Amino acid sequence: MRKPLTLATLLLSAVPLAFFRSQAASLSGACAAPATGQYLIVSQGMRGEQPLGSLQLERWQPDGSVSGTRFLRVGRAYSETPYEGRWVSDSSCGLTVTRDEEGHNSKVLLTEQGVPHFGLSDRAQEVVTEQWIQQPDRNCEADALNGRLMSLQRGHTLSAASWRPNAVIQQETWTGWRMVGLAVSSYDGSGEVAAYQGQFTQNENCIGRIRQQDDRGVTYAYAAILRSDGEGYAYLQTQGDDLTVALVGRIRR
Repeated sequence: MRKPLTLATLLLSAVPLAFFRSQAASLSGACAAPATGQYLIVSQGMRGEQPLGSLQLERWQPDGSVSGTRFLRVGRAYSETPYEGRWVSDSSCGLTVTRDEEGHNSKVLLTEQGVPHFGLSDRAQEVVTEQWIQQPDRNCEADALNGRLMSLQRGHTLSAASWRPNAVIQQETWTGWRMVGLAVSSYDGSGEVAAYQGQFTQNENCIGRIRQQDDRGVTYAYAAILRSDGEGYAYLQTQGDDLTVALVGRIRR
């Protein structure tokens, strides 16, 4: 039996959708034009029933063109892909980035200053969030990350043919691209504490690999992008039955 329409429903249906869009635009306020330059993009979510993690280093040009490299892990599959594309404004503070990799497009919100800050994938059957960080045009030097860094991340572990959630908090100290640290982990509710050490190897400016080994002798491999402002780095696990992607940064308190 069809439910009767309420007065509120009738009134709401009489208001054009364009009204709500215009109200949302006015409430959000105007943003500056999209800022050109280079951005580090850290993405995490699900593609169907498989976890997804991604790192990108993407450059925006004044003519609206973009170019970059994506480091992508979906389930156990890993790939590295250079790409090109364009951004197009959808509103004062929102835009769409269309890339020449099929399905790897983004809906992005800008800050008042026109800087991309948060994004979402618009691919079907994919729920993926993006965090955008400005990457100044500087060289990443070996001593830039010296000091203590920390992170909090969530990922997935493949167990009994299904991906189960995990979470890790870590603290590490860098000295000249070498690090020692402590990781406290929860694998589907089972706790673990491990000390580790490792090294970053730079392949091109700010982009490279991290290899680590914990105190049980287990080794880990990551793609990594250093922040050129010296505030931390992002990594993506590239092998094994664990998939983690995270931002590791300085704690300034």
